[in-house]
Amino acid sequence: MATTTVELITSQPGVARVTFRSENGVQILSRAVLKELRAIVKQLDADPSLRVVVFQAEGRTFLAGADLNELKSLNETSAHKYSRGGQRLFQRIAELPAVTICAIHAACAGGGCELALACDVRLAAAAARIGLPEVTLGLIPGWGGTVRSTLLLGAAVARRVILSGELFDAAEAARLGLVDAVYPNAEFSAAVEERVAQFLKTGPAALGRAKRLIGDIDGIELSDLLEFEAEEFADCFVGGEPAEGLTAFLEKREAVWSQREPS
Repeated sequence: MATTTVELITSQPGVARVTFRSENGVQILSRAVLKELRAIVKQLDADPSLRVVVFQAEGRTFLAGADLNELKSLNETSAHKYSRGGQRLFQRIAELPAVTICAIHAACAGGGCELALACDVRLAAAAARIGLPEVTLGLIPGWGGTVRSTLLLGAAVARRVILSGELFDAAEAARLGLVDAVYPNAEFSAAVEERVAQFLKTGPAALGRAKRLIGDIDGIELSDLLEFEAEEFADCFVGGEPAEGLTAFLEKREAVWSQREPS
């Protein structure tokens, strides 16, 4: 498997760009990548000069999600720890003082979608696809996806997104509210830069204050909701569905599900 790397670029005053890339253009959120990202987020949080943070990627995908082989190795206990670790990282991203933009140029699935949901603004190129396919692997989103999608989209839309496991094209994702705007592929980079420039024109203190206030309103009992999600994610590993779902995906075959186990 090609190694995914994360690079922090701060060449433009007030702007940081967190770029994911890999040799084959398919970025994976492995434990090693999450560790790199955690260190970068710590740097971002400590820099008071930052106004805007852009999460972006290069290659065939934006982020293809978690490392499936790592997921296969989990049990109920380690799954809970795995879930809470990802939740804490994405919560730190959500709480960054700077405005966060997720620039989604291609497929953004699972953990990639959960990272996007933790950002303030989600912009998509026309070629992008986005969704939470965990149920097709015998899992649920475990890094905040069930909670954030429900808070952002409402329960009815979140049900469609989570329970279907679909990857939605950019136009449908915008209609559902998963992304804020869609741009033609050739114009996407320029559109992202226009949005960055727009935020740089705002008053830094006012922008930060407004973001904190919105976060306080949206975040009522968020910690309790995330803990419940982590417990449910861990419970997936009590039965055999993740083993079958992940193995089937890696073997490029249809999963063979047994009768639904008691919850």
